[in-house]
Amino acid sequence: MVMASAGVSMPGGDGDPAAASTFSSTPECHRIRRRRRLALPAVATAAGSDAAAAAAAAGPSSREKRVRPASPSASSVSSLSDGSDGEEDVGDAEEEESQPLPPAGLQRPAAAAQAWPMAFGSLSVAGRSRDMEDTVSLHPAFHTWVDGSPMHFFGVFDGHGGSHVAELCRDRMHVFLSEELAAEEASFVQRLHRRKQQAAAGEGTSAASASGGGGVLQEEEERAWRAALERTFRRVDAMASLACACGRIARPPCRCPLAGNSGIVGSTAVVAVLVRGRLVVANCGDSRSVLCRGSDGAATPVPLSSDHKPNRPDELARIQAVGGRVVYINGHRVRGILAMSRALGDRMLRPEVIAEPEITITERTPEDECLILASDGMWDAVPNEIACSVARQCLQDGNPTAAATAEAAAGRPEPEARCSNAASLLVRLAIGRDSWDNISVVVIDLQHR
Repeated sequence: MVMASAGVSMPGGDGDPAAASTFSSTPECHRIRRRRRLALPAVATAAGSDAAAAAAAAGPSSREKRVRPASPSASSVSSLSDGSDGEEDVGDAEEEESQPLPPAGLQRPAAAAQAWPMAFGSLSVAGRSRDMEDTVSLHPAFHTWVDGSPMHFFGVFDGHGGSHVAELCRDRMHVFLSEELAAEEASFVQRLHRRKQQAAAGEGTSAASASGGGGVLQEEEERAWRAALERTFRRVDAMASLACACGRIARPPCRCPLAGNSGIVGSTAVVAVLVRGRLVVANCGDSRSVLCRGSDGAATPVPLSSDHKPNRPDELARIQAVGGRVVYINGHRVRGILAMSRALGDRMLRPEVIAEPEITITERTPEDECLILASDGMWDAVPNEIACSVARQCLQDGNPTAAATAEAAAGRPEPEARCSNAASLLVRLAIGRDSWDNISVVVIDLQHR
């Protein structure tokens, strides 16, 4: 009895064994002893606090992820179950830290995507022509650039000799361009790193490049976009040479009855890619892209492409340099056949007719009203100035619906009524001005309305 009670501090106990023995048999004594057994060891709690403080002081470089309590008490068991989740969180954080991040110059604020609005609409009709050979392609947010910026694709394709090359462009060009942009991103980041390292080492060619500022980033971005577009046009042209009017794409070329004139079947292509504050336009043929830039209440047309006509001085010189001829038969034509000097397909007219696009990159401004892409069925009847004025007035009169605004805010832009109405009005205007060709129009609104 004395040994059992000696380790217990009892109230009123003065070391008398009899008193201790008498007190140990009381209910109060049993309650105190039970509390002592259930209490947390003070040493274990202090050890856990010290270890936690040491782990916190060690910082993220420490490999210790949690501290186990020295005693398996109820509170320590709950801490251990919570600690398993903490271990996963720490592991995830360490994995994120170990992943390579894009260069600082590529990180764009989220507000930048909202600074450049975009809405679109289109219309494509056969007009007074017997056959329909035009197509349009509308693919907003078809690709995400390396810095997280969405890229929007719009295209107009005017076929000749048949519609299957224009349909091929409509169905495949944006897919090929997305693949080429993805392939170009890795080399773009490597080139950017290399140039910044050379600039930091004093090997740069200018003080601007040594600062590693936006000039280097913009130059390398534009170089990557141009390369991706050029490869995309080459891929589509190679596939167009194998396309048949029956819908097959095969090597060797299809031998079906519809393949008789496939060698002189082709299509123009005017493509606009919108990314942040830049308009990237690639043109091959006589379709056209015109930017309507507002100034003092008027819409000034700014052509972003130049028609590839056989009588254009530089195109005529190129055709003659390879031994070709331009013959005037109801207009200037290559070999008296094709009324344009560049096109996708038309393998029987090589090397005079090439598929190399001309690419322009234009900085957007707050005064830009809209961008118009159209086939020559509209441009031959409606001048640039009238087209810009009509489209601008139509866009100002129409307001976006609440549903369209919500879809655009949610990142799912869809054709809007005011843009489709503007495209429809331009088509009707071209028909009223005696256009006999297919007419395809895409109107892209560049303003908050």
